Amino acid sequence: YDADAYEELQTDTRGKFGGLGMYIGIKADRLTVISPIEDTPAYRAGVLAGDIIAEIEGEATSGMTADEAARKMRGEPGTDVTLTITRDGLDEPLTITITRDIITVVSVKYRRLEDNIGYIRITGFMQPTAEATAEAVNALKAEGVDGFILDLRSNPGGLLSSAVQVASIFLDEGDLIVYTQGRGNHEEFFVTQKLAHTDLPLTVLVNNGSASASEIVAGALQANGRAILMGNKTFGKASVQKIFPIQEGSRGTAVKLTIAHYYTPDDIDIHEVGIKPNVELEALSALEGRMWRRARASDAMKDLLK
Repeated sequence: YDADAYEELQTDTRGKFGGLGMYIGIKADRLTVISPIEDTPAYRAGVLAGDIIAEIEGEATSGMTADEAARKMRGEPGTDVTLTITRDGLDEPLTITITRDIITVVSVKYRRLEDNIGYIRITGFMQPTAEATAEAVNALKAEGVDGFILDLRSNPGGLLSSAVQVASIFLDEGDLIVYTQGRGNHEEFFVTQKLAHTDLPLTVLVNNGSASASEIVAGALQANGRAILMGNKTFGKASVQKIFPIQEGSRGTAVKLTIAHYYTPDDIDIHEVGIKPNVELEALSALEGRMWRRARASDAMKDLLK
């Protein structure tokens, strides 16, 4: 990473950046949408997890890295970028023009549902995510909820340290959360420090956009018998990447290397395989997904919910 690219890389973990609002990666040698971020231009334009980005502004993405593609899609707020997308179930590619905006990610949202259930939605694992999750758990416990739903659907992941801290809230001290195995390198992550604690019943929602750090949390809770997973099979991204700064300072440079894979406590490497939920639900079709997003974002729906 040169200085500009390194600065962009660091903005992702802080939760505020300019662009379209989606996480991307390479899957089966194709530039794939891991997940759109809720309430962003990409989300509102109908981009879905699993979409293949074939072209960016008419330039083919074959051979392009995810970081190169991300830099091409970022830009000044108010400017447009045109994507050509292929999607399972559609005979013809989609051409979508999206207007860039400042993307500010609120990674944790929560509320009390009917039947006295606490609902916690995590959209990404960033630096403040674990503390925000702990605050949500404590606030809902104070309201006397009888159980929790942890929603990790379309959560593309993020920081390993954040995932370990979030899993620790729901597991017992000493439980294995995840371990990594690389070239002569083995590291285990246990529950050691707890920001909050609850032993109330827990259901975790996942889908094909749940990736990386969200799979660590889901896999740890499932393998330790702490939660029931419900939804669709997850994305399958189990690569551990580490950033090595080369030149320090405000305009530093760095190298990012994939150094290992992570494994669930029951020894499963889910890379390009994913985690199978305990209760599988039929996935929404592309049309159903677009209809739900438009309905949820409409002023009429917001007025009705009020």
